[in-house]
Amino acid sequence: MAVYAGQTIEAELLDKVESPPLAILQQTVVQSVAHGAWGVITFDTEIKDTYNGHSTTSNTSRYVCQLAGTYRITGRAAFATNSTGSRGARIHLNGTYIQGAANLGAAGTLAGIFEASHLLDLAVGDYVEVAGGQNSGGALSTAYAGESASMMYVEWIHA
Repeated sequence: MAVYAGQTIEAELLDKVESPPLAILQQTVVQSVAHGAWGVITFDTEIKDTYNGHSTTSNTSRYVCQLAGTYRITGRAAFATNSTGSRGARIHLNGTYIQGAANLGAAGTLAGIFEASHLLDLAVGDYVEVAGGQNSGGALSTAYAGESASMMYVEWIHA
């Protein structure tokens, strides 16, 4: 959104510049993710949500776009310690994963934390989610302890 010399700046533009859509969501209650599956992460805590795109009571895995534009979506899936198999995180748009918006890796002896990020053009009403996947041989819980937490960051970067 360009502003030109001599142009009248309207309140709506100032609101976007001074307080653009920004959400920082965190999971503080662990959830189980099935073996060999991608489970959308639920977020029960809003650290920040400037445009009220997230609800802690309904569809808690989703951030719903309130202002059209280009967004940077970053998601983190944190898993409990388990050294078998692999783990991953990926970004979903309107319930479908985004090609190229995943990060996969082998499990280790520490809690597995994987992060994925992507730039997306969102229309009002579009929703984004973070999914965590694992193949440890059985169900595995997400983690919320110490430095481990599943998170979603939604940043409006351009109209």
